[in-house]
Amino acid sequence: MFIRSQWADFAAFAWANFLKEGRGAVVIDLRNASKSGQNLSVPSYYVAESSERLSVRGGWPSEEIADVVRSYDPELDVVFIVLRLDGDCFHYNASDEPAPPDAYEKKNRGLVKDAS
Repeated sequence: MFIRSQWADFAAFAWANFLKEGRGAVVIDLRNASKSGQNLSVPSYYVAESSERLSVRGGWPSEEIADVVRSYDPELDVVFIVLRLDGDCFHYNASDEPAPPDAYEKKNRGLVKDAS
């Protein structure tokens, strides 16, 4: 539900980072989530294949995730890695509307519109 409710933002974020850094995954870090009153803040960031950030982490958590990152279609999909509170992690290869390039374009149009 968390991913679906924020799909357009995640898709735009993933596409922007794909354009800058190449293939990768959006990491949702539940381990470092914080709550302030009614607001829940869950850190998320992009990790690109062959990046220093990935190297520092010791690579992808599993060969299965590495295969998903190597084979997903960035124009349609976003790979999510969720770091759970219990220390484990799981992944999703998700697709929804708008597609990542469309979400990115819509977000950028919105930013230009807001700036005027």
